Amino acid sequence: MERWKKRSVELLSSLAFGSEGSPSVVPYYPQKTEVYGHEERSFLRNVPERHGISSKRIYNLLCELEGEMRANIHNLLIMVDGEVIAECSRDGYGINTWHLSHSMSKTVTGMAIGMLVDEGRLTTDTRLCELFPDVKYKDKRFADITVHHLLSMTAGVSFSEAGSVTESSWTECFFNSELKYTPGTKFSYNSMNSYILARIVTEISRTSLCEFLEERLFSPLGITSYFWERGPEGVEKGGWGLYMSAESWAKLGYMFLSGGVYNGHRILSEDWVERSSGTQAVASTAMGDFNYGYQMWVGRSTDEVLFNGMLGQNVWLCPRNNIVAVVLSGNNELFQDSPAMSIIRKYLGGEISDELHRRDIKQLSERETHFFDSRRWARPLEKKRGLTYLFGFRNKTPYDERWNNILGSYSFPKNNVGFLPLIIRGMNNNLASSISRVGFDRFEDSLYMLFTESGVDYRIEIGLYGYKECVLDFRGEKYAVKTLGEARINADGDEEYRIEFLYPELPNTRYMTFVLGEGGRIYCTLEEAPNNKIADALIEKATDTSSVLGFGMDLLERRFGEGFIQKKLEDTFSPTLVGADESFEGYGDIIAEEERSLAEQSRAVKVILTVVEHFFKDSSDTLPNSESGSDGDEEAQRKPKERGSFIGDLIGIFRNK
Repeated sequence: MERWKKRSVELLSSLAFGSEGSPSVVPYYPQKTEVYGHEERSFLRNVPERHGISSKRIYNLLCELEGEMRANIHNLLIMVDGEVIAECSRDGYGINTWHLSHSMSKTVTGMAIGMLVDEGRLTTDTRLCELFPDVKYKDKRFADITVHHLLSMTAGVSFSEAGSVTESSWTECFFNSELKYTPGTKFSYNSMNSYILARIVTEISRTSLCEFLEERLFSPLGITSYFWERGPEGVEKGGWGLYMSAESWAKLGYMFLSGGVYNGHRILSEDWVERSSGTQAVASTAMGDFNYGYQMWVGRSTDEVLFNGMLGQNVWLCPRNNIVAVVLSGNNELFQDSPAMSIIRKYLGGEISDELHRRDIKQLSERETHFFDSRRWARPLEKKRGLTYLFGFRNKTPYDERWNNILGSYSFPKNNVGFLPLIIRGMNNNLASSISRVGFDRFEDSLYMLFTESGVDYRIEIGLYGYKECVLDFRGEKYAVKTLGEARINADGDEEYRIEFLYPELPNTRYMTFVLGEGGRIYCTLEEAPNNKIADALIEKATDTSSVLGFGMDLLERRFGEGFIQKKLEDTFSPTLVGADESFEGYGDIIAEEERSLAEQSRAVKVILTVVEHFFKDSSDTLPNSESGSDGDEEAQRKPKERGSFIGDLIGIFRNK
């Protein structure tokens, strides 16, 4: 078994079943080191009727999106003929605020490669061994891998997203990895292909990827606010890690829709636009209605093009209607098969011949203003009204006395839980987290939350009438956070205190629920969106196609009860911590009791985990991974996959797909 696969097993086990200390298997370094900026508006805004589309159509589109519970949209922007006809942001987000784009980053990296090709400094037939002559590789077939194979996801290299959180020498591991099949014979989505493309840009240009693109792409398009995380080798990640606003993505989409031209300036050659938006690899029909071009998805039976990133990041181009739609979300989606995008394509992808009525315009405007309000998790209080409030004699936003019962300080046992959502922690290897204390304090009419994570003390204001914004630093990584609290009575009749941690730069949101128990106990449930549901389909596929893995998982279920694995996934993404009120005389005994219970649970699964890991190391049974498309060459089919491939897929959940 390759080392990165073994480490993937260790990391997944630590995350799911707990461990002492940090679950990280490689040295940590801060990756998100900047807090968001705002992009200026560039496009003209106009009513849909100006372009032959009724406001009623857009209104119905927005209503259906809000009613689709699998859609958790943050920002939506729709352009026709270069003008914005609809823009909506869920409360707390912004069209002009940068947002993590995940695999939409690949499209930008692909454009950088296209620019090198247009400049005559590279060809798609160039072999990697020519570009990296000093890098050694084990499999002789590596000599045949070309730039085309990386662009089209047909390289066949096994070192993938999972390895990015278990290894620091990404380039070396890529070339030392196994090949799953002969290059060019099969489509297999792998973000590490895109990272190597980023390395190619830096090797040829002798600049960073961002510096290369600033002169050729960002500056000509007027994109001034962006940030790209770098890998451990100091190079932009290429396949993920790019933060840009919906407005900025609309510029890229419109430039591409216009054949590579923006404001009269050619950015990409017409030839490159045609090649990259043509079918270069056939993807499995199970992945949706798109095949693959060069670092973007292309319609199987339509002229549509899609820039896609996991968790619901999409730029959809519809040439026949000259439409660009940008959707930034927090969905439980790994690839481009999306209920939200199906709705958008239904309303905007076919023939449009509408009756136009002025009365529809106001109705649409109101819907845009209250986009996704019905889907709030925590609800703000309404500001007080009346003459005494209007003229300032009384505070419109007084303190909510219902929070008095929870004021105080609470300790928690050792844990691997953090305020930053688990998916982001896993992606950035920022896993050394432990919430040891949480407290609530009132100052005048404001509510404050105090907490200690990994030995660092924080104090933030909790919004009661709307979001309160701050910046949190988690081990050198900086995140803008907006908080909103709600005191309510839950379905069991208990007082419940909800706090939403909205990260406006991320697809991810943290939800915390506090309930006071008996004997000085407090129960803190941490949820996040997106959550463990993104793993459901992968696990189902794995157990259906792997008899040995199915046996190993069945062993766990028989030992610990039916539904054990699903529950562990849910507990990993949505743990409940039992803490104690520090003013309670016996609070130390409560903490000690909880720590003993957690230690016993951890010991109980170690024997079973050892058996399961033995399967991963020694069995030749085939496991599924992110491969799809044609069957590939016979040699690849005869060669059994390593046991780590499934675990790699699960760890890949924490990486961008």
